[in-house]
Amino acid sequence: MIHTLTLNPAIDRLLYLPRFERNITCRTRRTLDTIGGKGTHVSINLTFMDQPSTAFGICHGQTGRRIIDMLESCGIDVCFDLYEDGKRETRTNYLLVEDTGDCTIVTESGIVLDDGELAHLLDRMDEVMQPGDYLIFAGDASNSPDPEVYNKIMRRFRERGIRFVLDTSGKSLKACIAEGPYLVKPNLDELSTLVGYDVPQEDAAICRAISDLDKWHVPITAVSLGGDGSIVKADGVFYRVRSPKVNVQNTIGCGDCYLAGFTDGLVRGWDMEHILRHAAAVSSACAESQLSVGFDRKRAEELAGRVEITRL
Repeated sequence: MIHTLTLNPAIDRLLYLPRFERNITCRTRRTLDTIGGKGTHVSINLTFMDQPSTAFGICHGQTGRRIIDMLESCGIDVCFDLYEDGKRETRTNYLLVEDTGDCTIVTESGIVLDDGELAHLLDRMDEVMQPGDYLIFAGDASNSPDPEVYNKIMRRFRERGIRFVLDTSGKSLKACIAEGPYLVKPNLDELSTLVGYDVPQEDAAICRAISDLDKWHVPITAVSLGGDGSIVKADGVFYRVRSPKVNVQNTIGCGDCYLAGFTDGLVRGWDMEHILRHAAAVSSACAESQLSVGFDRKRAEELAGRVEITRL
């Protein structure tokens, strides 16, 4: 079973406009509201793969109620704690999507969680998660009063045999890798943060940097390179994955879709090359959508045959 955790969810308000320019009035063509927060994106993308998941999180106010309704409408098992005190509202993010496919994100910080809210959620997770399950930590946890909240969660559930999948950044990523997660998905900048030096976008240099993480004993490291694909080390083998060229409409959410595809393949017990092909294909299909979550399944199946995988 796959579980996702979103401590700082949001509503994503997508603003479509011909071009974003500073210091002038920019008029939108249309607007659209979807769910924001990387963990919720992963859960929704999993539904497109017919893969069930449980979505854990904390939200507040009418915006929080709306997020829960959206998740439930997708058929997801929602285990969010909702607090409605009339004073606090879950954040809204603003995504400026230009006709060129360029995207700019303006985010609110989110509500600072208190210790009681976190403790209640962890007790709820304790009742649901079973040995061998996957728990995906995706996105921002800066609204937690504890900067190492992910670490504490991993320590709490480690003896249960939970496989932790980590997609975060900054200090949280650097702290969490010390807990030995099952899979980490940094981009190139985040890989540089982990190893302590700037890693150039060269295959050999990226492989060396991934090897520098061996002391943490992480079975799978997937370094995402945007439209240039990814380099993955799994059980000691390096794979170079080149994504097919597509008509990019929106790059926001592609990484979440990649992670959903990767975890979906792991749960199904596929071989690694099958997993990598699947993850790259659904991510590329997501890039062709104007939404920040979801993809065309038929298109993903077409793109899978165009994914190039070589062993380094």
